[in-house]
Amino acid sequence: MRSMQNILIVIHPTSATDPALERGKQLAKALDAELKVLLCNPHLAQGEYLEQLLSELHREGLRAYGEQATVEPKHSCAAILAAQQQYNCDLVIKQHHPDSQLRKLLSPPDDWQLSRQLPVPLLLVKSERPWAGGTILAAMDVDHQDPQHRMLQGNVMNYAVDLCGLFDAELHVVSAYDVPSLDLADPVAHHDQAIALHCHDQCQWFQREYELAEHRLHIGEGPARVLIPRIAHEQGAVLTVLGTIARSGLEGILIGNTAEAVLDGLESDVLVLKPYEAPARLAEQSNDRVA
Repeated sequence: MRSMQNILIVIHPTSATDPALERGKQLAKALDAELKVLLCNPHLAQGEYLEQLLSELHREGLRAYGEQATVEPKHSCAAILAAQQQYNCDLVIKQHHPDSQLRKLLSPPDDWQLSRQLPVPLLLVKSERPWAGGTILAAMDVDHQDPQHRMLQGNVMNYAVDLCGLFDAELHVVSAYDVPSLDLADPVAHHDQAIALHCHDQCQWFQREYELAEHRLHIGEGPARVLIPRIAHEQGAVLTVLGTIARSGLEGILIGNTAEAVLDGLESDVLVLKPYEAPARLAEQSNDRVA
């Protein structure tokens, strides 16, 4: 178990406001964490901009350091991975920029690559809506029950619950089931009802552990790439927490086409986790609510 003390924020100076920076500031204040700012821009003449930004962060009482990577913002994956390793950051935050279908076919977007390659959580910021008092949605894949997937399920719930505590948000959980995935012993039972019941049974452990009310558990027939964005929209989620196994191709829980389609379909911010050891309860590091 480890606490989050180093947050890497990826920014580029082409926007008047950077929602990733705002999210990073909120989390750094809540967790008393240090900020590392990575300015991604192909032009070297941005030193003054970076110094001004760091000075503003210092005036707000934040511990912040920064550097510039002379790369295009849409091709910054290697620079982000290197910075995360260099500074041993516990979390990477960047704004999500959607790509066209043609561009995705020609080259996998940075966000897709980062979700697969980063060894730490990745927060992709898609909205400027405040988290405080909102709904945080945990996306749970309960079909797989091997140790690695069970650890991943625990991480998704731990992060979602702790962030709800920090931001006084309400927790909701969504889980999709695939009708052909279960070999039913009773051929008379209706497939949809039996599989939905099986999915519900697999959710009982976290419902009990986190005292999750039934109306905040959303179970539905998949695919996950359709159900998760739909439930997030219906519940007005400000953040969706996803789990993924760090494998190439389509082997992960929410990897390949599924994870990428979920990311593109969501309106909320997205926190992508892997089955590493989860940090100490985030809420225990701060007694203050985030406004």
